[in-house]
Formats: sequence, structure tokens, C-alpha cells
Amino acid sequence: MAFLKLALCFLLFALLLSSYVSAQCNPNNFGSLTGCLSAAGNRPMKPSQNCCNALKAYQGKAQCLCATLTAAKQKVSSINIANALRIPRTCGYGNYIPRGFKCNGMSNHSMSEI
Repeated sequence: MAFLKLALCFLLFALLLSSYVSAQCNPNNFGSLTGCLSAAGNRPMKPSQNCCNALKAYQGKAQCLCATLTAAKQKVSSINIANALRIPRTCGYGNYIPRGFKCNGMSNHSMSEI
């Protein structure tokens, strides 16, 4: 019985932690990534230092970055999701997006650097 109570407490804690972490992601708050627009277009340029600095907020948050890029694409049609997913690696943050991660059907598995 004590084990069951402990397991339920752990599950409740995990659920609360999960909701806290997901609550920190606000996909509609993509203003900090405006410096990345030239690197996320159909003819991408090398990302600026401001862009790379803004991406630091997405370390370990690939799903949040994907949701943010998706929300930004709805407002700025020139964003190319595949090119946008290459930016973290180009900035030296290759571990921000795990191998095989998919965002809107795009995977970084076969992506090359800009």
C-alpha cells in the first residue's frame, strides 16, 4: 500500500512538472527570433549573432522551437521550416534539435548546414 501511495505521489509530481515546463513555452512569442528571418527564408543567409543568441532560449526545447516556428510561419509566409531547423546547428547548437526530430513533417536527419 505504501508503494502505491509513493507511486501516485511520484506520478502527480511528474505531471505537475510536465505542465510547468510546457507552460513556459509560448509559441506566439517569436519576436525574439526576428533576427533569424534572413536565415530562415527560401534563400537562407548565415544567421546573425543576434539570431544565434536568441536561439539559446530553446536549448532542450525542440518541441517549443517547432511550435514557435510554426506560429511564425503563419504570420510570415517566407519562413522555410527546413531552413529554420538548420539554424541551431549553423549557430553551433547542433544538440538543440535531436537527430531524427520532426517538425511539420521535416526531419533534421538529412539536413546539411547553410
